[in-house]
Amino acid sequence: MAQNVESVAFVFIIDERWFAPSVHGFDRMGPHRMRFMVQSVLALEQALLEQGHELVVLTGDPATCIVDAANLLDCAQVFGQKEHTQEETDAENQIESVISAHWIEGQTLLHPEDLPMSLNDLPEVFSRFRNKVEKGGLKIRPLVHVEQWPTPIKVNALLVTNWLQRCESVLCPSFMPGAMVFEGGVLAGRKRLDAYLWDTRLLSRYKETRNGLLGYDYSSKFSPWLAWGCLSARQIHADVLRYEHEIEANESTYWLIFELLWRDYFRFIAMQHGNRIWSMFGIKGEAVHSHVKPHESSWQNWINGTTDDDFVNANMRELRATGFMSNRGRQNVASYAIHDLGLDWRPCAAWFERELIDYDPCSNTGNWLYVAGLGNDPRPNRKFDLPWQTERYDPDGLYRAFWNSPSRP
Repeated sequence: MAQNVESVAFVFIIDERWFAPSVHGFDRMGPHRMRFMVQSVLALEQALLEQGHELVVLTGDPATCIVDAANLLDCAQVFGQKEHTQEETDAENQIESVISAHWIEGQTLLHPEDLPMSLNDLPEVFSRFRNKVEKGGLKIRPLVHVEQWPTPIKVNALLVTNWLQRCESVLCPSFMPGAMVFEGGVLAGRKRLDAYLWDTRLLSRYKETRNGLLGYDYSSKFSPWLAWGCLSARQIHADVLRYEHEIEANESTYWLIFELLWRDYFRFIAMQHGNRIWSMFGIKGEAVHSHVKPHESSWQNWINGTTDDDFVNANMRELRATGFMSNRGRQNVASYAIHDLGLDWRPCAAWFERELIDYDPCSNTGNWLYVAGLGNDPRPNRKFDLPWQTERYDPDGLYRAFWNSPSRP
Protein backbone atom coordinates (compact mmCIF):
# COMPACT_ATOMS: atom_id res chain seq x y z
CA MET A 1 0.00 0.00 0.00
CA ALA A 2 2.66 2.52 1.08
CA GLN A 3 4.54 2.16 -2.20
CA ASN A 4 1.44 3.01 -4.24
CA VAL A 5 0.44 6.38 -2.76
CA GLU A 6 2.13 9.78 -2.71
CA SER A 7 0.79 11.05 0.60
CA VAL A 8 -0.98 9.46 3.53
CA ALA A 9 -2.72 10.15 6.84
CA PHE A 10 -2.99 7.47 9.54
CA VAL A 11 -6.28 7.13 11.43
CA PHE A 12 -7.34 4.89 14.32
CA ILE A 13 -11.00 4.67 15.31
CA ILE A 14 -12.17 3.98 18.85
CA ASP A 15 -15.62 2.54 18.31
CA GLU A 16 -18.16 4.26 20.55
CA ARG A 17 -19.92 0.92 21.06
CA TRP A 18 -16.93 -0.29 23.10
CA PHE A 19 -17.96 2.08 25.89
CA ALA A 20 -21.66 1.16 25.88
CA PRO A 21 -23.38 -1.79 27.58
CA SER A 22 -23.91 -4.80 25.36
CA VAL A 23 -27.22 -6.59 24.91
CA HIS A 24 -26.18 -8.62 27.94
CA GLY A 25 -26.14 -5.57 30.22
CA PHE A 26 -22.43 -4.93 30.82
CA ASP A 27 -19.75 -2.87 29.08
CA ARG A 28 -18.15 -4.48 26.06
CA MET A 29 -14.64 -3.38 27.02
CA GLY A 30 -13.40 -3.63 30.57
CA PRO A 31 -10.51 -1.67 32.11
CA HIS A 32 -7.73 -4.19 31.38
CA ARG A 33 -8.59 -4.53 27.71
CA MET A 34 -8.99 -0.77 27.37
CA ARG A 35 -5.64 -0.15 29.05
CA PHE A 36 -3.86 -2.47 26.63
CA MET A 37 -5.59 -0.74 23.70
CA VAL A 38 -4.60 2.74 24.90
CA GLN A 39 -0.99 1.68 25.39
CA SER A 40 -0.94 0.18 21.90
CA VAL A 41 -2.38 3.32 20.32
CA LEU A 42 0.10 5.56 22.15
CA ALA A 43 2.96 3.32 21.01
CA LEU A 44 1.69 3.50 17.42
CA GLU A 45 1.46 7.28 17.70
CA GLN A 46 5.08 7.49 18.86
CA ALA A 47 6.30 5.14 16.11
CA LEU A 48 4.60 7.26 13.45
CA LEU A 49 6.01 10.48 14.89
CA GLU A 50 9.49 9.02 14.50
CA GLN A 51 8.73 8.65 10.78
CA GLY A 52 7.40 12.20 10.52
CA HIS A 53 3.71 11.24 10.57
CA GLU A 54 0.86 12.02 12.95
CA LEU A 55 -1.81 9.61 14.14
CA VAL A 56 -5.41 10.79 14.08
CA VAL A 57 -7.46 9.07 16.80
CA LEU A 58 -11.21 9.49 16.52
CA THR A 59 -14.10 8.19 18.62
CA GLY A 60 -17.53 7.45 17.24
CA ASP A 61 -19.12 5.38 14.52
CA PRO A 62 -16.24 3.89 12.48
CA ALA A 63 -17.74 4.39 9.02
CA THR A 64 -18.80 7.96 9.73
CA CYS A 65 -15.44 8.84 11.26
CA ILE A 66 -13.46 7.44 8.33
CA VAL A 67 -15.55 9.15 5.67
CA ASP A 68 -15.56 12.49 7.51
CA ALA A 69 -11.79 12.32 8.06
CA ALA A 70 -11.18 11.47 4.39
CA ASN A 71 -13.25 14.47 3.33
CA LEU A 72 -11.52 16.87 5.73
CA LEU A 73 -8.08 15.64 4.69
CA ASP A 74 -8.98 15.56 1.00
CA CYS A 75 -8.11 11.87 0.68
CA ALA A 76 -9.24 10.06 -2.45
CA GLN A 77 -8.77 6.52 -1.10
CA VAL A 78 -9.07 4.58 2.13
CA PHE A 79 -6.89 1.61 3.03
CA GLY A 80 -7.53 -0.62 6.00
CA GLN A 81 -7.18 -4.10 7.41
CA LYS A 82 -9.85 -6.51 6.27
CA GLU A 83 -12.23 -7.67 8.98
CA HIS A 84 -14.60 -10.64 8.93
CA THR A 85 -17.37 -10.13 11.48
CA GLN A 86 -20.58 -8.19 10.98
CA GLU A 87 -20.04 -4.88 12.77
CA GLU A 88 -16.74 -4.37 11.00
CA THR A 89 -17.89 -5.58 7.57
CA ASP A 90 -20.97 -3.34 7.82
CA ALA A 91 -18.63 -0.39 8.36
CA GLU A 92 -16.48 -1.46 5.41
CA ASN A 93 -19.54 -1.62 3.17
CA GLN A 94 -20.71 1.84 4.27
CA ILE A 95 -17.27 3.31 3.55
CA GLU A 96 -17.11 1.62 0.14
CA SER A 97 -20.45 3.15 -0.80
CA VAL A 98 -19.04 6.69 -0.70
CA ILE A 99 -15.28 6.45 -1.28
CA SER A 100 -12.74 4.16 -2.96
CA ALA A 101 -11.66 1.66 -0.30
CA HIS A 102 -9.14 -1.18 -0.23
CA TRP A 103 -9.10 -3.83 2.50
CA ILE A 104 -5.91 -5.78 3.13
CA GLU A 105 -5.85 -9.30 4.60
CA GLY A 106 -3.43 -9.07 7.49
CA GLN A 107 -4.84 -11.00 10.44
CA THR A 108 -4.09 -14.57 9.44
CA LEU A 109 -1.00 -16.68 8.85
CA LEU A 110 -2.45 -18.13 5.66
CA HIS A 111 -3.98 -15.76 3.14
CA PRO A 112 -7.59 -16.85 2.41
CA GLU A 113 -6.85 -16.86 -1.32
CA ASP A 114 -4.00 -19.33 -0.79
CA LEU A 115 -6.09 -22.04 0.86
CA PRO A 116 -6.22 -25.37 -1.00
CA MET A 117 -10.02 -25.23 -0.81
CA SER A 118 -12.74 -22.61 -1.07
CA LEU A 119 -14.24 -21.24 2.13
CA ASN A 120 -17.49 -22.99 1.22
CA ASP A 121 -15.61 -26.28 1.29
CA LEU A 122 -13.76 -25.61 4.54
CA PRO A 123 -13.67 -28.84 6.61
CA GLU A 124 -15.83 -28.78 9.73
CA VAL A 125 -13.07 -30.50 11.72
CA PHE A 126 -9.74 -28.79 12.38
CA SER A 127 -7.56 -31.89 11.85
CA ARG A 128 -8.82 -32.24 8.27
CA PHE A 129 -8.19 -28.56 7.63
CA ARG A 130 -4.66 -28.83 9.04
CA ASN A 131 -3.85 -31.90 6.95
CA LYS A 132 -4.94 -30.15 3.77
CA VAL A 133 -3.09 -26.88 4.34
CA GLU A 134 0.08 -28.65 5.50
CA LYS A 135 0.16 -31.02 2.53
CA GLY A 136 3.09 -29.93 0.39
CA GLY A 137 4.11 -27.24 2.90
CA LEU A 138 2.36 -24.17 4.24
CA LYS A 139 1.96 -21.35 1.73
CA ILE A 140 2.95 -18.25 3.69
CA ARG A 141 3.26 -14.92 1.94
CA PRO A 142 6.51 -13.07 2.69
CA LEU A 143 6.65 -10.14 5.08
CA VAL A 144 6.76 -6.74 3.39
CA HIS A 145 9.07 -4.01 4.65
CA VAL A 146 8.43 -0.36 3.81
CA GLU A 147 11.55 1.24 2.38
CA GLN A 148 10.14 4.64 1.48
CA TRP A 149 7.35 6.27 3.46
CA PRO A 150 4.79 8.45 1.63
CA THR A 151 4.63 12.18 2.33
CA PRO A 152 2.58 12.94 5.46
CA ILE A 153 -0.74 14.74 5.05
CA LYS A 154 -1.07 17.66 7.45
CA VAL A 155 -3.70 16.80 10.02
CA ASN A 156 -6.69 19.11 10.14
CA ALA A 157 -7.15 20.76 13.54
CA LEU A 158 -10.81 19.75 13.45
CA LEU A 159 -9.72 16.14 13.84
CA VAL A 160 -7.93 16.67 17.16
CA THR A 161 -9.95 14.92 19.88
CA ASN A 162 -9.77 14.34 23.61
CA TRP A 163 -9.83 10.56 23.28
CA LEU A 164 -7.00 10.04 25.76
CA GLN A 165 -8.77 11.99 28.50
CA ARG A 166 -11.70 9.65 28.14
CA CYS A 167 -9.46 6.62 28.61
CA GLU A 168 -6.69 7.89 30.89
CA SER A 169 -8.25 6.50 34.07
CA VAL A 170 -7.26 2.98 32.96
CA LEU A 171 -3.59 3.73 32.31
CA CYS A 172 -2.39 3.32 35.90
CA PRO A 173 -4.41 0.51 37.50
CA SER A 174 -3.31 -1.24 40.66
CA PHE A 175 -2.04 -4.79 40.23
CA MET A 176 -1.64 -7.46 42.84
CA PRO A 177 1.89 -8.67 43.59
CA GLY A 178 2.71 -11.71 41.49
CA ALA A 179 0.02 -11.05 38.87
CA MET A 180 0.99 -10.83 35.22
CA VAL A 181 1.00 -7.36 33.67
CA PHE A 182 0.97 -6.93 29.90
CA GLU A 183 2.04 -3.74 28.13
CA GLY A 184 0.53 -2.84 24.76
CA GLY A 185 2.47 -1.71 21.70
CA VAL A 186 4.71 -3.01 18.93
CA LEU A 187 7.93 -2.66 20.92
CA ALA A 188 6.46 -4.52 23.89
CA GLY A 189 5.24 -7.27 21.55
CA ARG A 190 8.64 -7.54 19.91
CA LYS A 191 10.27 -7.68 23.35
CA ARG A 192 8.05 -10.59 24.36
CA LEU A 193 8.77 -12.42 21.10
CA ASP A 194 12.51 -11.98 21.58
CA ALA A 195 12.31 -13.03 25.23
CA TYR A 196 10.38 -16.23 24.57
CA LEU A 197 12.43 -17.35 21.59
CA TRP A 198 15.88 -15.85 21.67
CA ASP A 199 16.64 -14.77 25.24
CA THR A 200 15.34 -17.84 27.08
CA ARG A 201 14.74 -20.40 24.29
CA LEU A 202 11.49 -21.33 26.03
CA LEU A 203 10.03 -22.15 22.64
CA SER A 204 11.94 -25.44 22.72
CA ARG A 205 9.73 -26.57 25.65
CA TYR A 206 6.45 -24.99 24.56
CA LYS A 207 4.47 -28.21 24.02
CA GLU A 208 5.47 -29.57 27.43
CA THR A 209 4.69 -26.40 29.40
CA ARG A 210 1.76 -24.82 27.48
CA ASN A 211 -0.87 -26.12 29.92
CA GLY A 212 0.65 -24.30 32.85
CA LEU A 213 -1.25 -21.86 35.04
CA LEU A 214 1.12 -19.57 36.94
CA GLY A 215 3.69 -17.12 35.62
CA TYR A 216 4.74 -15.72 32.27
CA ASP A 217 6.81 -18.56 30.88
CA TYR A 218 4.57 -21.61 30.62
CA SER A 219 3.28 -20.36 27.23
CA SER A 220 4.19 -17.77 24.63
CA LYS A 221 1.66 -15.10 25.76
CA PHE A 222 1.74 -13.62 22.23
CA SER A 223 -2.06 -13.44 21.97
CA PRO A 224 -2.62 -9.90 23.36
CA TRP A 225 -0.25 -8.39 20.80
CA LEU A 226 -1.73 -10.54 18.05
CA ALA A 227 -5.25 -9.41 18.94
CA TRP A 228 -4.34 -5.72 18.67
CA GLY A 229 -2.07 -5.98 15.64
CA CYS A 230 1.16 -5.30 17.54
CA LEU A 231 2.49 -8.64 16.33
CA SER A 232 1.39 -10.52 13.22
CA ALA A 233 1.05 -14.25 12.74
CA ARG A 234 3.45 -14.11 9.78
CA GLN A 235 6.00 -12.23 11.89
CA ILE A 236 5.86 -14.92 14.58
CA HIS A 237 6.03 -17.66 11.96
CA ALA A 238 9.13 -16.09 10.38
CA ASP A 239 10.88 -15.98 13.75
CA VAL A 240 9.95 -19.59 14.50
CA LEU A 241 11.42 -20.71 11.17
CA ARG A 242 14.61 -18.78 11.92
CA TYR A 243 14.70 -20.34 15.40
CA GLU A 244 14.35 -23.80 13.87
CA HIS A 245 17.24 -23.04 11.52
CA GLU A 246 19.55 -21.43 14.08
CA ILE A 247 18.66 -23.16 17.38
CA GLU A 248 16.60 -26.32 16.94
CA ALA A 249 13.45 -27.71 15.38
CA ASN A 250 11.32 -30.05 17.49
CA GLU A 251 7.72 -30.84 18.33
CA SER A 252 7.41 -27.68 20.42
CA THR A 253 8.50 -25.34 17.63
CA TYR A 254 5.97 -27.00 15.34
CA TRP A 255 3.27 -26.76 18.01
CA LEU A 256 3.41 -22.99 18.11
CA ILE A 257 2.73 -22.92 14.37
CA PHE A 258 -0.02 -25.48 15.00
CA GLU A 259 -1.68 -23.01 17.39
CA LEU A 260 -1.45 -20.24 14.79
CA LEU A 261 -3.28 -22.53 12.39
CA TRP A 262 -6.05 -23.01 14.97
CA ARG A 263 -6.32 -19.22 15.15
CA ASP A 264 -6.57 -19.05 11.34
CA TYR A 265 -9.15 -21.82 11.29
CA PHE A 266 -11.53 -20.00 13.63
CA ARG A 267 -11.32 -16.89 11.45
CA PHE A 268 -11.99 -18.89 8.29
CA ILE A 269 -14.95 -20.55 10.03
CA ALA A 270 -16.32 -17.07 10.83
CA MET A 271 -15.88 -16.10 7.18
CA GLN A 272 -17.62 -19.31 6.08
CA HIS A 273 -20.61 -19.17 8.42
CA GLY A 274 -21.12 -15.43 8.95
CA ASN A 275 -23.63 -14.54 11.64
CA ARG A 276 -24.45 -18.17 12.37
CA ILE A 277 -21.50 -18.23 14.77
CA TRP A 278 -23.40 -15.84 17.08
CA SER A 279 -26.66 -17.84 17.12
CA MET A 280 -27.86 -19.87 20.09
CA PHE A 281 -27.06 -23.19 18.40
CA GLY A 282 -23.95 -22.01 16.55
CA ILE A 283 -22.99 -23.66 13.30
CA LYS A 284 -24.76 -26.90 14.30
CA GLY A 285 -28.15 -25.21 14.01
CA GLU A 286 -29.68 -27.26 16.80
CA ALA A 287 -29.07 -28.29 20.38
CA VAL A 288 -26.87 -31.37 20.62
CA HIS A 289 -27.48 -32.06 24.31
CA SER A 290 -29.81 -30.85 27.05
CA HIS A 291 -28.67 -28.24 29.53
CA VAL A 292 -29.42 -28.04 33.21
CA LYS A 293 -31.62 -25.14 34.28
CA PRO A 294 -29.37 -22.42 35.74
CA HIS A 295 -29.99 -21.11 39.22
CA GLU A 296 -30.58 -17.36 39.32
CA SER A 297 -27.31 -16.84 41.22
CA SER A 298 -25.20 -18.97 38.85
CA TRP A 299 -24.18 -16.10 36.59
CA GLN A 300 -22.97 -13.85 39.38
CA ASN A 301 -21.12 -16.69 41.04
CA TRP A 302 -19.40 -17.55 37.78
CA ILE A 303 -18.21 -14.05 36.89
CA ASN A 304 -17.17 -13.31 40.48
CA GLY A 305 -15.39 -16.59 41.08
CA THR A 306 -17.66 -17.70 43.91
CA THR A 307 -18.91 -21.02 42.53
CA ASP A 308 -18.66 -24.41 44.23
CA ASP A 309 -15.50 -25.21 42.27
CA ASP A 310 -12.28 -23.67 43.55
CA PHE A 311 -10.40 -24.29 40.27
CA VAL A 312 -13.03 -22.37 38.31
CA ASN A 313 -13.00 -19.64 40.95
CA ALA A 314 -9.23 -19.19 40.74
CA ASN A 315 -9.36 -18.80 36.96
CA MET A 316 -12.24 -16.34 37.00
CA ARG A 317 -10.54 -14.24 39.67
CA GLU A 318 -7.34 -14.17 37.66
CA LEU A 319 -9.33 -13.01 34.61
CA ARG A 320 -10.97 -10.18 36.50
CA ALA A 321 -7.74 -9.09 38.14
CA THR A 322 -5.46 -9.20 35.08
CA GLY A 323 -7.48 -9.50 31.86
CA PHE A 324 -5.81 -12.82 31.10
CA MET A 325 -6.43 -16.51 31.66
CA SER A 326 -4.55 -19.60 30.48
CA ASN A 327 -5.95 -21.66 27.63
CA ARG A 328 -6.44 -24.58 30.03
CA GLY A 329 -8.36 -22.31 32.36
CA ARG A 330 -10.58 -20.96 29.58
CA GLN A 331 -11.63 -24.45 28.52
CA ASN A 332 -12.49 -25.47 32.06
CA VAL A 333 -14.45 -22.38 33.08
CA ALA A 334 -16.36 -22.53 29.78
CA SER A 335 -17.25 -26.18 30.31
CA TYR A 336 -18.35 -25.48 33.87
CA ALA A 337 -20.50 -22.52 32.84
CA ILE A 338 -22.28 -24.44 30.08
CA HIS A 339 -22.45 -28.02 31.27
CA ASP A 340 -22.52 -27.66 35.07
CA LEU A 341 -24.26 -24.32 35.65
CA GLY A 342 -26.46 -24.42 32.54
CA LEU A 343 -25.57 -20.89 31.44
CA ASP A 344 -26.16 -19.62 27.90
CA TRP A 345 -22.77 -19.61 26.16
CA ARG A 346 -23.42 -16.21 24.50
CA PRO A 347 -23.32 -13.90 27.56
CA CYS A 348 -20.38 -15.96 28.85
CA ALA A 349 -18.50 -15.34 25.61
CA ALA A 350 -19.46 -11.66 25.86
CA TRP A 351 -17.99 -11.55 29.38
CA PHE A 352 -14.72 -12.78 27.92
CA GLU A 353 -14.99 -10.00 25.32
CA ARG A 354 -15.21 -7.50 28.16
CA GLU A 355 -12.36 -8.89 30.22
CA LEU A 356 -9.75 -10.46 27.93
CA ILE A 357 -6.94 -8.21 26.71
CA ASP A 358 -6.40 -10.73 23.90
CA TYR A 359 -10.05 -10.83 22.85
CA ASP A 360 -10.53 -11.80 19.22
CA PRO A 361 -14.14 -12.23 18.05
CA CYS A 362 -13.42 -15.25 15.85
CA SER A 363 -11.17 -17.19 18.24
CA ASN A 364 -13.27 -16.38 21.30
CA THR A 365 -16.56 -17.38 19.68
CA GLY A 366 -15.04 -20.42 18.00
CA ASN A 367 -13.69 -21.73 21.29
CA TRP A 368 -16.96 -21.20 23.13
CA LEU A 369 -18.88 -23.01 20.38
CA TYR A 370 -16.31 -25.80 20.51
CA VAL A 371 -16.81 -26.37 24.23
CA ALA A 372 -20.60 -26.05 23.88
CA GLY A 373 -20.64 -28.77 21.22
CA LEU A 374 -22.05 -26.27 18.73
CA GLY A 375 -18.93 -25.64 16.67
CA ASN A 376 -16.02 -27.54 15.16
CA ASP A 377 -15.82 -30.52 17.47
CA PRO A 378 -16.61 -34.01 16.21
CA ARG A 379 -17.71 -34.96 19.72
CA PRO A 380 -21.25 -33.89 20.76
CA ASN A 381 -20.38 -33.23 24.40
CA ARG A 382 -17.16 -31.45 25.38
CA LYS A 383 -17.81 -31.57 29.13
CA PHE A 384 -14.59 -31.40 31.14
CA ASP A 385 -14.02 -33.56 34.20
CA LEU A 386 -13.17 -30.72 36.60
CA PRO A 387 -11.78 -32.83 39.47
CA TRP A 388 -9.50 -34.70 37.04
CA GLN A 389 -8.44 -31.44 35.35
CA THR A 390 -7.69 -29.86 38.72
CA GLU A 391 -5.63 -32.80 39.91
CA ARG A 392 -3.66 -32.97 36.68
CA TYR A 393 -2.93 -29.28 36.12
CA ASP A 394 -2.84 -27.95 39.70
CA PRO A 395 -1.86 -31.02 41.73
CA ASP A 396 -0.11 -29.06 44.46
CA GLY A 397 -2.88 -26.44 44.67
CA LEU A 398 -0.48 -23.52 44.19
CA TYR A 399 -2.61 -21.85 41.51
CA ARG A 400 -5.81 -22.14 43.55
CA ALA A 401 -4.05 -20.94 46.68
CA PHE A 402 -2.67 -17.90 44.87
CA TRP A 403 -5.96 -16.67 43.41
CA ASN A 404 -8.41 -17.87 46.05
CA SER A 405 -6.51 -16.33 48.93
CA PRO A 406 -8.81 -14.32 51.23
CA SER A 407 -6.40 -11.38 50.89
CA ARG A 408 -7.20 -11.06 47.18
CA PRO A 409 -10.27 -9.20 45.94
